[in-house]
Amino acid sequence: MTGRYTMKRALQSVAKSDDGEYGVLLEHGSMQLGCYKPHRIDNQHPHTRDEIYVVQSGRGVFLLNGKRQAFEPGEALFVPAGIEHRFEDFSDDFSAWVVFYGPAGGEK
Repeated sequence: MTGRYTMKRALQSVAKSDDGEYGVLLEHGSMQLGCYKPHRIDNQHPHTRDEIYVVQSGRGVFLLNGKRQAFEPGEALFVPAGIEHRFEDFSDDFSAWVVFYGPAGGEK
């Protein structure tokens, strides 16, 4: 699919995904556009590529490399490859766009 990527379509991809939490909308070269909507607990582990989250809805706390910070809709959060991170104490309506990109190990 090319062109327009809506939150409605993103949430549909999440619902159809194997884990019901992360759906992929687009892959192009090293870039992957997805939507993340965890259920109550975020169990993710560090990823091999750099990533950016853009919070679409919800509020909570974001843990990045041992430091916690509040987040709200509209924020963009950058996570370098290999760094511990997760969403905590987030509201039920939390969802975020996710963009993975670059080589394994992250960009230098």
